[in-house]
Amino acid sequence: MKYVVIVVLFWDILHVTGNEIYSPIVSETLEACQGSNFYVDILLDATTKEISVNIPSLHQNNNIFKCWIPFGKEPICIPVPTVQFEFNQTSKILMFYMKYHHREHAEKALFVNSTLHNGTTHSRKIILLPCKAEFEAKATHNNTHVTITCENRSFNQSSGMQILQGDNIVSQCQWNKTTLKLICISAEGLTNGIQKTTKHDPRIKYSCGMDGQFVQINYTIVLKETRPPPLNSSKDIETHEMMLNYTVKPNSFTEERSSLSYSSRLEPQQILIFTCILLICPLHY
Repeated sequence: MKYVVIVVLFWDILHVTGNEIYSPIVSETLEACQGSNFYVDILLDATTKEISVNIPSLHQNNNIFKCWIPFGKEPICIPVPTVQFEFNQTSKILMFYMKYHHREHAEKALFVNSTLHNGTTHSRKIILLPCKAEFEAKATHNNTHVTITCENRSFNQSSGMQILQGDNIVSQCQWNKTTLKLICISAEGLTNGIQKTTKHDPRIKYSCGMDGQFVQINYTIVLKETRPPPLNSSKDIETHEMMLNYTVKPNSFTEERSSLSYSSRLEPQQILIFTCILLICPLHY
């Protein structure tokens, strides 16, 4: 994945105060994933004399890249071994790039400094951040409690990780620089991140943070599995079987009731004969 920042040097963005010409430091951010290259493009102005790039505290002299630009010629550059560069004569774009290593570069400031032939200076500040693609952030809940999990494969090389509610840190795990132990507050430390369980409130939005980079968390609902209640006694089993039989064969049950009702309906002549039989039989015996 290629990440590019274009640094443009224009005369009309400069300000004049007294006899000194200067431009304010412009700050921006640049994301990069662990082990990938990050790129910075500099469009050279015709009056640019010198370019220097440094990352404070990364090297003893802080400088990682320096170029001199003679009039009408290609720049002469001296990079450190980890930096490579290319220059396009047609577009006048000078590009340098290097691999992003979390421990060395995360949340560090990279300064691109330029000097024009008339002595004007210009500086641009670029904050290097871990890419969002390497975060694994989720929140699962069962309508009662929510578990927030934040993970990143560069966690062990970071300064630590936080769980935020809005702009406020509610949980965090930080690496102790002296003991190299993980110190957690209101959170549980994981192999590649942190986790927190708390009461669920759908109105609260959480995010994960690590070394200046932040990612929003979307909720995932976990539904409880529903099963029929267990049968506790033989009576329950018998009742349950009867209900099943009734449910499975409702038509036969209805037909039986209809048949019985029809056979119990006697005609008047049948009633008279039946009565006579009852009266004669006792006399005979």
